[in-house]
Amino acid sequence: MNRQLVLGVVLALLGQPAAWALQADAQQPLLIEANDVEVREADGTSVYVGQVVVTQGSLRLTADHVTVYHQENRQPRFIIALGKPVRYQQQLDAKASMVQASALRMEYDAVKEELILIGDGLLVQGTDRLASERIIYDRAHAQFRAGGSGRVKITITPETAAPAGRSGSQR
Repeated sequence: MNRQLVLGVVLALLGQPAAWALQADAQQPLLIEANDVEVREADGTSVYVGQVVVTQGSLRLTADHVTVYHQENRQPRFIIALGKPVRYQQQLDAKASMVQASALRMEYDAVKEELILIGDGLLVQGTDRLASERIIYDRAHAQFRAGGSGRVKITITPETAAPAGRSGSQR
C-alpha cells in the first residue's frame, strides 16, 4: 500500500514491531445499529439484520447482515459480516490516511486481530490498492496475505519527489 504500509509489512515480516490502527480505538465502546436484532444469551450470539453499522472509535463497518459471537464477558470474539458489499474503514494512526476495505463477506477475529475479506476483496489506502478474492489483514502485526482463485492485483503509487532546490527529509 503506501510506503509507510509497505515498510510496516516488510518490518512485520522481519519480526520488527509496527503500529497499525489507532490504539485508542480498542478502548472505545462498540456501537452496533441495525433494523432488526436477535440476541441469544444462551449461546452468546447476536444477529443484526438490515443496514447494519458497527463503529468503534475511527473504525466503521457497514453490512446487510452481521453475526457477533461473544466472549463470556460479552465482548465480541468473532464477527461475520455479509453485504453487497461489506465496507470497512479505520484510521491507521494520526499521521497516516484512512484504510478502507470492501468484500462480499468479512470475518473479524478479535483475539487474533485479523480481518478476512472474502469475495471481491479490496483494500485501499490513499491511492494504493490491493485486490484479491481473499485477503487476510492482520491488524496486530501490520501484515496481509492475499490469494485464492484468481490473481492478486497491487497498485503502489510512488511518493512525489521534493521540488528542485529543496532537499528531502533524512531517513
